[in-house]
Amino acid sequence: MKFDNHEINLKDLVSQFVKQSGKQHLMDKQILIERWPEYVGDMCAHFSKCNDLKNGILYVNVNNAALKFELFGHKSKIIQRINNDLGPIVKDIIFR
Repeated sequence: MKFDNHEINLKDLVSQFVKQSGKQHLMDKQILIERWPEYVGDMCAHFSKCNDLKNGILYVNVNNAALKFELFGHKSKIIQRINNDLGPIVKDIIFR
């Protein structure tokens, strides 16, 4: 696609629009929810669900007590993986 003699990448165009509209946090939240299995593995993702990201706090529902304990033990590693991938968007995770 060309616009004023400049090539425009659709991904860049959407990214620019999101930043200008002030909705970057919504985009980050959606990407994080979609990539949750990449951060914790498919098996853990099957029994847990990212629900929300507010003010740097990620809220995750876990329906297995043993898994909740395991995820809590790896919380800092999960935060690091997310932030390495998406930028510094998660400060803490609360497992419910």
